Amino acid sequence: MPGGHRQRNDVIVMERVEEHFAARGRTPKGRRALLAIFRATREITGTRGLDAASLEAIAARAELSQAALRHYFGTRDELLDAFFVAATRWLRAQVAALLKDGGLPAGQQLEQCIAWHLEFMENVDTVFWLESSAYWLRHPPPRQSRDEWYRWLVAQYARLIGGIQPRLGPRECQRRAYALLTLVLGAWITHGKGSAVTGAGGPAEQRRLLVATAMALVSR
Repeated sequence: MPGGHRQRNDVIVMERVEEHFAARGRTPKGRRALLAIFRATREITGTRGLDAASLEAIAARAELSQAALRHYFGTRDELLDAFFVAATRWLRAQVAALLKDGGLPAGQQLEQCIAWHLEFMENVDTVFWLESSAYWLRHPPPRQSRDEWYRWLVAQYARLIGGIQPRLGPRECQRRAYALLTLVLGAWITHGKGSAVTGAGGPAEQRRLLVATAMALVSR
């Protein structure tokens, strides 16, 4: 998939996630306020980390009064829970969009999904991901959303592995899908933006190596 087309798809899907987040607003004014809250939360958490994401900071970035913000989210946790659930749905929607091209062989679809996930990691600071993971683990709503995303992703991997290796039964496809997801998620530590561990050739070359390793696991 050409980079420009993928980037445009990213924008379209993010717009849909923003719309979903804002849909709880009962009026156009309310939806605009929620959209501003979502974007402010994304900007602050992505650039300054979770510690900086106070209601006061988010209200200021969204150009809202604190009273207006608290009308929608009474506490910081309520806001961050809603934000992380929306973000997880965005991730799932991204992969679902990649899988819509039924004309590609299963192997190419799987490579494309893994490469996209790794490229996403290259643009997210590893510290932010670790902070977010801790938040997910401590708060049931985003944790449930994240777990559902992982289960869904394993199911997609298993389906594609079955297309690559028709001789494998469903249980073995599931086992390999679990191993594949574990490998991909482990890349956050060494492949994420700001990681202290770097390989030769830069992120693109490292990504190709990781994709090839993942596919070798599937094809063995």
